[in-house]
Order: sequence, then structure tokens, then C-alpha cells
Amino acid sequence: MESPGTFHRLSGGLSPHLASSHAGAASQPARPVGRFHLLAVGFGLLTLIVLGQLVRYQIFQRDQAAASVVAEEGPTARGIMVDRDGVPLVVNRYFYQISATPRQLETEEARIEVARQLHDLIGLPYDHTMSVLTNYQDAYFAVLANDVSLTEAQKILDFKALQEKENVIYPLQQVHVRPTPRRFYPQESLFAHLTGFVRPDLGGVMGLEAYYDEFLRQDGAGLLGGRQDGLESLPEEVRRFVPSDVGKDLVLTLDRTVQWIIRDELAQGLAQYRAEAGTIIVMAPKTGAILGMVNLPDYDPNRYPEMPQERFPNPAISAQYEPGSIFKIITMAAALDAGLMEPSTVFTDTGYITVGGRAIYNSNRMAYGQVTATDALARSLNVVTAQVAQLLGPDRFYQYLRLFGFGEATNIDLSGEINGLIKTPQDPHWSLSDLGTNSFGQGLAVTPIQMIRAAAAIANQGRLMQPYVVQARVDGETVQWTEPVTVRQVLQPEAAQKLTEMMVAVVETGNTKARVPGYRVAGKSGTAQIPTPQGYVLDETIVSFIGFAPADDPQLVVLVKMDRPDPNINQWASNTAAPVFSRVMKRLLEHMNIPPESVQPVSLD
Repeated sequence: MESPGTFHRLSGGLSPHLASSHAGAASQPARPVGRFHLLAVGFGLLTLIVLGQLVRYQIFQRDQAAASVVAEEGPTARGIMVDRDGVPLVVNRYFYQISATPRQLETEEARIEVARQLHDLIGLPYDHTMSVLTNYQDAYFAVLANDVSLTEAQKILDFKALQEKENVIYPLQQVHVRPTPRRFYPQESLFAHLTGFVRPDLGGVMGLEAYYDEFLRQDGAGLLGGRQDGLESLPEEVRRFVPSDVGKDLVLTLDRTVQWIIRDELAQGLAQYRAEAGTIIVMAPKTGAILGMVNLPDYDPNRYPEMPQERFPNPAISAQYEPGSIFKIITMAAALDAGLMEPSTVFTDTGYITVGGRAIYNSNRMAYGQVTATDALARSLNVVTAQVAQLLGPDRFYQYLRLFGFGEATNIDLSGEINGLIKTPQDPHWSLSDLGTNSFGQGLAVTPIQMIRAAAAIANQGRLMQPYVVQARVDGETVQWTEPVTVRQVLQPEAAQKLTEMMVAVVETGNTKARVPGYRVAGKSGTAQIPTPQGYVLDETIVSFIGFAPADDPQLVVLVKMDRPDPNINQWASNTAAPVFSRVMKRLLEHMNIPPESVQPVSLD
């Protein structure tokens, strides 16, 4: 629900918590939340704790012995990742490991000679080398140094080659130089939540590194079934770096410029409204390809041991929240598809409605009288939205929520996705009042990726797509392409088109700060309070805007979400998330060379 007195060509491819729908929408401020809210808040906190402990265990505690000087297994070489234009996002840097075979250095004199020569050649501390060789003198393998530079490694190799040429027996024969790959992320924090990172002795942690861990390993799994072509099927710019020397590479749907734009705008938005965290996602609605996904705060995967662990999970897929009024598009879509109303259907708004014994109000406690469904969506009226849910009835309403994919993972190819939380009539804690509040996005929990996928289905003539981040996997000379997957037809195309026009009216007459000059934009804002066990906090909100453009042929769907903007500046989505969306969409349309409607070519057919 929005602030009082306001109305509210591409075929490619933060912190977990819950928030309610608009402030004061359903009841008096700071009223006790129901058992669902307590369960949801508790579930969210438990999820955070479990995720935190898993991250701590996986990254910092598991198998501490793996760092032992006698560990024989080093990191396995991995393939690289590039964006859709071939820009490297994840590459390998090679350092060198110096090891020895202490068991073959049988005398103290031999050990002393090795320690002295390594000190003279590359400055390796004499005492350290002696300590390793002495303490592990029965071992067949012991690490003397890691991350040695090529220059230093070459000095050892040249000295050994000289000794061999002179055909003499020398202790340094038992010292070995081996290249060891280290992951490097040249874009630093820009793609951190998407790529994840690699711990040398563990493998992929988070994101694509974890999800495709077995494929990326040089000695890992190969390609499975699916469309496969030769390297010539890749764009020329991608073939600059692919295939890599490892030959197990990922070509992503992501666009570095898109990623930079949305991170720049999100950072500006958080600073402008003093919000704590935020997320922006960009999706191609016709395929489900993710073109960009940014969360702030983020981290630098090159320096993950120094980074706060709570930043590692990707909030776009692992943080659930109550979506608020953007969820009204789902309720309206269901009623249109079920044939229960038209955009012009008139409803009577008396300012409040009782559903299941709970009084539901509009956010500004005003009554608007006779309004059409389109007007109700533009004004973001809770009372009318609850009436629409009553027309649907519980069974049909929750059936559509499931069809849109809420309450289940989207199966995006990123590690760490959660299901969200939807309470249905089959749940013993569900009550009829939940039908009313769920209709405008209160009392249920979704993830940002679930919300944008649902909106993309509206933009895509009712077809729900499976989101994905990897466009192609490259194994040597073979390329396996990701084919877009239609999960199901959620709405009839006619219903999707009607709702699109309603959402255009929202932007034209309600959320006017989301407009993009020259384009018809469809969208909806949502301002959601954040529940606690004591009730909804009045001055803390989550603001979001979701929309797509051009409305007549949608190419981009964008979700903007910001957590806890400063109420002394503005806590309403129509004044915060909407203008950020406008700036993002304008820059993306320009970047994608999608012309304004006034200059788009006219068909001669």
C-alpha cells in the first residue's frame, strides 16, 4: 500500500527476514502477530542460525588438518566463468608449491644443505625448512612453502637443472616444484553473490562455484544430455577465453554492464534513503535468463577469510520476506484468469472489511467508494484486494499461489535457495483471516527470485519460466547449451494482457515516479512492515518495486528491494523503490538498445 493521498530486445538466455504488507494495512499498529508470524519469524531466525553455522563449518572449521604440511592433495584446477560477452568473471592464477621427500634426506647434513640452498635461492626461512624436514623425516611428502611466485619457482628449477647437467648427486633432488591454481575474481565484489568462491582444500562455496563444483573441477563430471554443439556455436568474443586450459568452463547469462548499472543504482538508492540493505534482479521474461543480480552489502571473494560470514549467502535466493503490496498483482491475476472480474469491474470500498474475524483497512484508513479493479490496484487498496480474494475463495486462491511457484524453490542454478513460506487451508494454523491478509502480501514469505519469476510470467503471456544463470557449459571442444524451460502455463494470455494494462495504469496514475520517458512501463510498488514477536514495527519497512518494459513487448523485468529506509527521509516504496526502478530501467533499456516506442520500427505487413 502506498503513501496516503497518492495513487499509487533481449532473448538471452538482504538479510533474511520477514516483513508484512503496508504499514497498518490490516489492523492497529503493533498488534500481536498471529502464530504464523511467530512461526515465520522463528523459521527465519533458525534459517539464519543454521546457515551461519553451516557457512562457519564449511569454510573455516571443516578438516583443519587439510592444511597440514604432510597433506598430499593440492587444489584441483577448475574451469573459468565468463559473462554473456566473454568478459572473464572467474579465472585461475597459478602459484607454486615447494615440497620435499624428507624420507629420502637420510642425514642431518642433507637436510641442512636443502634448508641452506632454499634460503639462498628464494629466501625461504632456514629454521622453518629445518623444522619441517626434521619433524616429518619419515614422510614421503611435506609442504615447505605455498603460493611461491613463478620467478622464485624458476630459480629452484634452474638450479636443479644446472646440478643435473653437471651429473652430480645433490640433496635438492628431493625438493619438488608444483604449480597450484588459485581462484581469482577480477570483478572483485561485483558478482560475489553469484559466483561464490573456492576454498582450496574444500572446493566451491556458495553460488555457481558450489552448484557447478563437480563440473568445474578438471577431474570432475562431464556433460550430460541436452543440446550440444561445437565451439563455433559460441560468439567470437566468448571464444577469446573459452575454452580455458582446464577446458571445463561456464558461459553465463549475466551481463557485466547490467550488473554494474544495477549495483551503482542500488548503492545510490541505499545511500539516498539510508537503507540498510537491498537487492536488484534483472530477468529476461521470455527465457528466464538472469541478466543481473546484486545484493548490498556484499563482499570480495578474493579476500573471503577477511569478510563477515553473514554476507556470504545470496539474499536474492536465500532471504525470505513478506512482499507487501506488490503481491496484489498475483491476487488480481488469479481473479482475471478465473473469469471472476474484469479490469473495469466495480467494487465498493468502505474503508475496511472483516475477513475471518479480522478487520482489514486501507493504509491511510480512507474509503474510496465505487472504484474499478484497475483503480483499486493503482491506489493499492487493501480492502478491494481482500474482496477479490473472497471472490476466489481459499482453495482457488492458494491454487494460484502454487501455480505461480510460491512456497517452492525456483530451482535456479545457484547454491543456497530456500522455499519461502506459504500457509494454506491444510495447515492447522491457517484461518480464514489469512485469506484476506495474504491477498495483499502479508502473512506469507517469499524470496526475491520467486517474486520476479512470478511477475515475469505475467510479462510472458502467462508462462512461468525456470530462472537460470548458466547459458552454456563448455567441455573441451563441446558446448552444451541451456534451453529455456517453461514450468507451466499459469495464466491464459488474455488474462496476462489485461493485468499488464492494469499495471501500466498503476505507473501512469499511481506510481508515477516509476515512469520511464518514451516507454510504457507496467509495474507495482509495495511498502511492507517488518514483523516481530511483539507486533509490526511502525517505523521500519521494506520497500520494493517490480515492473517490466516495454509493456507491449516485455524484454526486461526488474525487481528493486530496499530494507529499512530511514523513515525521517521516506519509508514509502512509491517515493523510494519506484524512482530507483525508473533510473535502473532507463539505463538498461539504453544499454540494450531497445528504442522508445516513438522510434520503434513499424511493421509493413
